[in-house]
Amino acid sequence: MAYRCDLCGKGSQASRLQTHKPGVAGGQWKKRAPEKNRRSLPNLHIYRGYLLGDVGKWTLCTKCQRLVRNAAKEALEPKKEPEVKAA
Repeated sequence: MAYRCDLCGKGSQASRLQTHKPGVAGGQWKKRAPEKNRRSLPNLHIYRGYLLGDVGKWTLCTKCQRLVRNAAKEALEPKKEPEVKAA
């Protein structure tokens, strides 16, 4: 299973991390800023409910989870009709 959002496709990203160390007399070139590979992972959550026409279990990023939750709230609220003021 890939570490990826089921709705928008957001996944992990590769990046480089540099840590600067203080130099030491005689061996400064060895201690120059070494680079490490690191992975940035999205903030994923398990969502159980109605999505994409099915009821099931999906892995969603935080942004998509908020969109789905707000859409569900709007669907459940009764729509208020605007009041007409008499002139």
